[in-house]
Amino acid sequence: MANPKNEQRRSSYLIFCPLLFITLILEIVHLPAVIAPFRPDFAALLLIFFACSDPQRINVGMAWGTGLLLDLLSGAPFGFNALILAFQVYIILSQFKSFINFMLWQQMVIIGIVNLIGHIVVYWIGHLIAQGTYSGNFGWPTLVTMGLWPIMIMVYATLWKVFNVTSASVKVEKEL
Repeated sequence: MANPKNEQRRSSYLIFCPLLFITLILEIVHLPAVIAPFRPDFAALLLIFFACSDPQRINVGMAWGTGLLLDLLSGAPFGFNALILAFQVYIILSQFKSFINFMLWQQMVIIGIVNLIGHIVVYWIGHLIAQGTYSGNFGWPTLVTMGLWPIMIMVYATLWKVFNVTSASVKVEKEL
């Protein structure tokens, strides 16, 4: 039996990087016209979970970089996805210090509100610079993102445990 003190703990980057690759593919793949308006914000869900679980490694800067990469891949105006992802992660980390300890339905409501506000701000900025288009189904992606949160949190938490990942703040506490 392995000694728990000698147990190897891994960085959150071990599962974040492959999940980010899968998420970027899910964000840029073309969907049929029937379900395209309901596309959830996979990148925001991934970044919010990891930013709450390991804020020293995955933070607003990582969200900004992910958004810029998504802008390049999707052909969106440069900085739009970066703005929306960084905004969402910033609001969750700064305003909801114990977000991960909230009840699941409270987390879903917070993610929905923050996601909707982020999309409205980007929509408004897009119209200011004449890059926006009108879309009547503004709230559907937010509702689908909210509904997908419990499933994604189960998947991410399971991977976190299976790969024996620890956050950077836990390593610092153990060294002290």
